[in-house]
Amino acid sequence: MAPVSVKWYGTNALEFRHSGGTFMIDPYVSRDRDKLYIPEEVDKYITSKPDFVLMTHAHWDHLPDMPHILRDTDTVLYASRTACFIMRALGVPEKNLHPLAYGEVLNLPGKVRVTALESRHMGIEGEPEGYSEIPPREVLAERPGWRCGETFAFLIEVDGKTILNCGSANLCKSAMSGLKCDYLFCGISRYKPGFPELLTENLHYRYLIPTHHDEFKLPLDQFYLRDDLQRLAADLPGLASFEIPVLQWTELPE
Repeated sequence: MAPVSVKWYGTNALEFRHSGGTFMIDPYVSRDRDKLYIPEEVDKYITSKPDFVLMTHAHWDHLPDMPHILRDTDTVLYASRTACFIMRALGVPEKNLHPLAYGEVLNLPGKVRVTALESRHMGIEGEPEGYSEIPPREVLAERPGWRCGETFAFLIEVDGKTILNCGSANLCKSAMSGLKCDYLFCGISRYKPGFPELLTENLHYRYLIPTHHDEFKLPLDQFYLRDDLQRLAADLPGLASFEIPVLQWTELPE
């Protein structure tokens, strides 16, 4: 099997390099709670143009850099209806947007197959707040305007490997129960009681690769990790985890 490499940009921002090209998940590097989007940071850290981008949800620490990444490209963002409404408010062309449905199967550039699974965001009870139409642009100047919207996990098949990405420390049992993958990329930031049991009772994976366990309110040049992985390892003795360094290409283990 061909090797697959990954670069982690903090939070759940990931770039994958494989035999057929590159793709990204939740590429957010501005990391500023007030400015939200800093073009200089995007240009500094994201230097390639991915074949496509997957977005788990529309919060301020996942989505705001996308208009800059998509500008003057044919790259397509596969995201929730809410995320697409936000992108339209910011002038992103329709050719760059693909609103997702739960359970949708995508055959994407580079012979990558993706299943868009219904998921859950940690700490949100019931249906997350989203948009059913294009919001006024001015509401996006502050964090509350970036509503979560519909939440997705992605089951990705590429170069003989199976990757599951969950952007937050929760999952939808009806959509994910019994799923098998080689690599579980999972946001574990400040996970709640019961989350370790959700993992062990519903998913089968060779390696858990933690994401979203850094102090994401600080810029990348001040990057540091929280203690979430240590907590999870204590809650799940024998956890097969593989921690990837930030801002470095790392080949996924066989």
